[in-house]
Amino acid sequence: MQSTDKWSCGITKIMDTFSGKWRLNLFWIISKNEGIGFNQLKKQIPEITNMMLIRSLNTLLSDGLISKKLTGSKAPFHSEYHLTNKSKALLPLLLELNDWGKHSLPNP
Repeated sequence: MQSTDKWSCGITKIMDTFSGKWRLNLFWIISKNEGIGFNQLKKQIPEITNMMLIRSLNTLLSDGLISKKLTGSKAPFHSEYHLTNKSKALLPLLLELNDWGKHSLPNP
């Protein structure tokens, strides 16, 4: 589902952001583990490739839903991922949608 300039629906924009296979999972993991590192994320989702993890994180970063903090005095630096204020405002809405889906939709 792609939003266009002619029809710019907020829900469509959110769905576009989370439409990747891993993005919503990564968002949930980061929300529950503020400051989680790249390797810790990889361990949480062993099926994800490094390339897909990087691409998914970059999408969430470019949409302003997560931030990345580099720590360490020399390479290789340690990456920490955090929710932004924008995504912290979105989190309660996603939790409501999660609850609604659990109670209102049939299990597959």
